[in-house]
Amino acid sequence: MTTGGSPAKRTFRITVAYDGTAYAGWQVQPNAATVQGVLELAAERLNGRPASVLGAGRTDAGVHARGQAARFACFRDIAAERIPAALNAFLPEDVVVTGAVEVSAEFHPIRDATAKHYRYTFRVSPHPDPFDRRYVLRVPDPIDPEPMRSVAALLVGERDFAPFEKTGSPRESTVRRLTRLDVAPAGEYIHLDLVANGFLYGMARNLAGTMLRAGQGALEPEEVERGLSTLHRGIAGPCLPAHGLTLMHVTYPDPTRRCP
Repeated sequence: MTTGGSPAKRTFRITVAYDGTAYAGWQVQPNAATVQGVLELAAERLNGRPASVLGAGRTDAGVHARGQAARFACFRDIAAERIPAALNAFLPEDVVVTGAVEVSAEFHPIRDATAKHYRYTFRVSPHPDPFDRRYVLRVPDPIDPEPMRSVAALLVGERDFAPFEKTGSPRESTVRRLTRLDVAPAGEYIHLDLVANGFLYGMARNLAGTMLRAGQGALEPEEVERGLSTLHRGIAGPCLPAHGLTLMHVTYPDPTRRCP
């Protein structure tokens, strides 16, 4: 489709995977490399004009993604299945567009998202591993998954997660619905899968820190139960390092438009 002899603007939802090690987070910042920044530069080179790329979540510095979702406007006559390759031609190796689907111009990646899935990964070992050190938090001493599961059962549901929000980030509401907090041991690794309708700033890493304390015997489920009733910040955290966290997937209402 063209307008006045030029291709019309079309809107795509793209799925993006990235290694966040070299980036100061998702959001564009002055004098710092960011994931949004390199994507907007790629979009500008593809379109031949300045372009914005709006993501579903502002991942922190060092956080990774397998399934970040973002809105991208294209002014070239390119089929959706060719969008990933077209953008990847201008992207560094640690940021890759893995899928694209055309959506309406009204699509908003933040407001329209119904759930986000994060995974925090521990590696329980006395020795570091040079091959996964960027993607997991190594814990030298054993972790017991059972008290972690007991705490997880208390945290799942719709509640005020203010104790798990990093300070300096005021929100209109701190109520969120956490639908999954799974503890999945896999050999040396323990994966925490967190799914919610939204996450407060630092919430995923604070929840992971809370779960780690429980697994180390430093936090009893009863303390968590009391802290949730009083919104006492002492039950939360610590806020664990960013490199163990990965945004796995963002869910949208219409399954036919779900990011690949």
